[in-house]
Amino acid sequence: MQVDFLIVGQGLAGSLLAKELLRRGRTIHVVDDRWRSSSSQVAAGLMTPLTGRRFTLTKGYPELFAAAQARLTELGVFRPAQVYRMFVDDEQRAKGIKRTECTSCQPFIARVTSARGELDEGLTDDFGGALMNGAWVDLPKLLSEVRAELVAAGNLAEANFEPADVTSSAEGVVWRQVRAGAIVYCDGYKSAQRGPFKYLPWQPAKGESLTLRSDVVDKPFILNREGWALPLGQGVWRTGTNWQWDQLDEAPTEPQKEKLIRRFRSYFGEEVQVEVTAHIAGVRPCTSDSHPFMGTHPQQPRTHLFGGLGPRGTVWAPLMADEMAAYLCEGRALRKECDLARFPAA
Repeated sequence: MQVDFLIVGQGLAGSLLAKELLRRGRTIHVVDDRWRSSSSQVAAGLMTPLTGRRFTLTKGYPELFAAAQARLTELGVFRPAQVYRMFVDDEQRAKGIKRTECTSCQPFIARVTSARGELDEGLTDDFGGALMNGAWVDLPKLLSEVRAELVAAGNLAEANFEPADVTSSAEGVVWRQVRAGAIVYCDGYKSAQRGPFKYLPWQPAKGESLTLRSDVVDKPFILNREGWALPLGQGVWRTGTNWQWDQLDEAPTEPQKEKLIRRFRSYFGEEVQVEVTAHIAGVRPCTSDSHPFMGTHPQQPRTHLFGGLGPRGTVWAPLMADEMAAYLCEGRALRKECDLARFPAA
């Protein structure tokens, strides 16, 4: 089989890049281990405008959000939603109030509360909170639909991938029976562990999430405070997550399960019953400067990387996939803050 690009990984990055390359008339083949190492399976797919302890807006967020909304709506997986960020103390509430004065933040802040019960009397928002205009992305639907398209076209190999199995030459790369003009690694944190891009300053972090049933009344917004709870309707919620840097695997753990249950219950003033129906784990491909890694290996011109999307992947991925495809197909320059050339190889 001869193709233009061999894509490693069919998580969020690999799926959207595959769509962009196909849209440009390029031929592709994707190799994936059925998402066993994909952080996209555990991610909530949330787009929360203001994040972190300092309650800040991600650089370039309006542009990223607009592009994500357009592309993901086209793919039928964009779900507009409000996110209620409950403040943890007076300092954070003060920052929230200050953000309402910021021109860039204003479109994303619907309301700021200052005391418990102003928005919903059933919540434990003792310091108030910010109701933000955000969204969530139906990642399972996106991944499964892209996978079905790839299978139908004969463009997917379901297999474990090892970089050592690839041979490179001036003409391209070879993996098993696939010959490609170039290879693009979209395999998330796996590139931090092995392969040609291990030299980059990755900071992978494990996270876990639960799907559960609860007797708590459904809310018309996503809850957010040192974690998140996404209402899916009829008493079903997804909730997460945690950050762990020392156990990088996809194995769910009982201590984190109990922690996530406690946190979920802490959002509500009344005692709530929960039944866990699913518990999954994954590793986020975070980077040292919180920007994606995109570009070409400094010594291997046929070897490329599109990854490191991290916890804000659903916001970054649509626009960056388009820019990565333009770089690969048309030679368009990548934005400097994302170009992996900012970290020269040793």
